Amino acid sequence: MKHLLIALLLIAGTAQKSQPMKAFVVLVSVPSTYTTALAKSVNPKWEKAIADWKASGHYITSFAYPGESRTINQNNSRQVSSILLRAENIEEATELAKACPVLDYGGSVEIREIPKGAPQIFEPAASAAQKGTVL
Repeated sequence: MKHLLIALLLIAGTAQKSQPMKAFVVLVSVPSTYTTALAKSVNPKWEKAIADWKASGHYITSFAYPGESRTINQNNSRQVSSILLRAENIEEATELAKACPVLDYGGSVEIREIPKGAPQIFEPAASAAQKGTVL
């Protein structure tokens, strides 16, 4: 999660100064039937999608969330990665996200615009209390 926050800070800084495009996060979820073996077999498709996004200048970075996880929902899906893309608008970001291979295997993607400006980062309550900060 720390890496995602750092990337968001970097994006916020560059998006305002030199990027006419907006930043979007693509939240990638897979069904419980999407096994590790299936994920490994789909990996070349992911490599191609990322290579295409890089070649077109839309790719910023991505984060996979390997290992055990817990999800509280009704549909037995779990989020497995986040992809940060540049696009002019949400329609373009949606078209780019259609290249996500999980869509062919019952997965889903959610596209959200990342707001401009640096996100506010809050210190844990214990750290703030030690510094004498009022919450």
